[in-house]
Amino acid sequence: IGRAITRKPQVFLFDEPLSNLDAALRVQMRVELAKLHDKLNATMIYVTHDQTEAMTMADDIVVLNSGVISQKGSPLELYNNPDNLFVGGFIGSPKMNFISSKIISKSNDKTELDLLGSSKITIPKSSSTASEGDSVMLGIRPEHLTVNEESDGSWESKVFVVEKLGSGTFLYLEKEGEPLVVQTEGDSKIKVGDTVKVGFSSSRCHIFDSSNNAFK
Repeated sequence: IGRAITRKPQVFLFDEPLSNLDAALRVQMRVELAKLHDKLNATMIYVTHDQTEAMTMADDIVVLNSGVISQKGSPLELYNNPDNLFVGGFIGSPKMNFISSKIISKSNDKTELDLLGSSKITIPKSSSTASEGDSVMLGIRPEHLTVNEESDGSWESKVFVVEKLGSGTFLYLEKEGEPLVVQTEGDSKIKVGDTVKVGFSSSRCHIFDSSNNAFK
């Protein structure tokens, strides 16, 4: 990097430069590279499989799938509004939860779903290419699921694994055999074996059709 800087290039290309560093040094170098970017005011193209690096360092992210661009946009745009199932599952750690669903009814601005035959929910999104009876995938991020609160489309589930990270707690559950991850508060008292009531806000959900494209 130092040798490249002396040549005063207008564009830098980084190919996973932090992949061989330990966790602590990665954090330090992410900060240093961000400062360097601001100081040099040069274009930096940064290739990485590390989502944290992409989300924290980029002004724009281009997500590639088998050499094809799946979506381009700001980090938060890709995180909050993925265009397709691949981007929804790729951006974020733990990744977005996916629940197999079927369309019960739809209008111009909302879609009612049957979630694995066990609960129903109405999502304020629609698609002109989808029809009643179509199989779709419901996507919801771990932090947008709720535990033991009254919310849309709630159901009960047993906790199989608990990960306490201090800043947050991850609960690993299942819904009709499909794995789910819920993020809750760091001092959560929930333990392995507990049965909890899981729900979510319909406004934070995503729907992906049979072609893996997102409803808007």
